Amino acid sequence: MHLIPADFLKPLVIIMLIAVLIYTLLKKKWDGLSTFSGLSGWRGVAIAACALALGVYDGFFGPGTGSFLIFMYLLAGFDFVGASANAKVLNFGSNLASLATFFALGSVNIYYGLPMGIAMIAGALVGTRLAVRKGSAYVKPLFIIVTTVLIGKQLWSVFTGS
Repeated sequence: MHLIPADFLKPLVIIMLIAVLIYTLLKKKWDGLSTFSGLSGWRGVAIAACALALGVYDGFFGPGTGSFLIFMYLLAGFDFVGASANAKVLNFGSNLASLATFFALGSVNIYYGLPMGIAMIAGALVGTRLAVRKGSAYVKPLFIIVTTVLIGKQLWSVFTGS
């Protein structure tokens, strides 16, 4: 069976999302230049381990992956807009791998999935262009709002059992 109940992960996701939100709120400077200088040494190993863990998490459960990816890129030294853009690309690749897996398992409803996929791609393109044009002054508050809504949705899910 390829369906695994993920109820035990929900409280952990909530805690991790709250930690990311607090870090985002406390970090004052997001619009500075990127300090990313490559993935060498321990930094490269740490980022690779984070990417692997997030890939497993995204394939197994999923909610909040985009926020966690942005956080990973921020820790690697990217500026907020660069972190957001790179997170989108990595998340897209992860979603393609998930889609291929679900196709192989015969678990894709093309009639629902295709329109949703097209709408998500269109939204990502519009959002990315807007983020690049407006910069971190626009992206940071939006990130905070989306992360807060996601925390609320996860809390609702835990307390209502839905």
